[in-house]
Amino acid sequence: MNTLKNNKLRWTAASISITCSVMQATAIISLQWIAWVFLMISVLLWTYVSYTEKDKARFTQQVVFILLSFVAIYNWFQHR
Repeated sequence: MNTLKNNKLRWTAASISITCSVMQATAIISLQWIAWVFLMISVLLWTYVSYTEKDKARFTQQVVFILLSFVAIYNWFQHR
């Protein structure tokens, strides 16, 4: 059952990531912060999945990405 739940979370996270990548690629500046926020949600989902699967390398990568996302959003608002 946990595998089925994780599979749904993976597809949800992947869908969010793809949608946000398209938003970022449009270069519409007013959408970029929204894309970063949703990408952070996607990464949180990936983090949860990697934690439940005890994949330490992927978990660490996702935590670092979350932290860098906070920095990116902060910098985006500071230099806008």
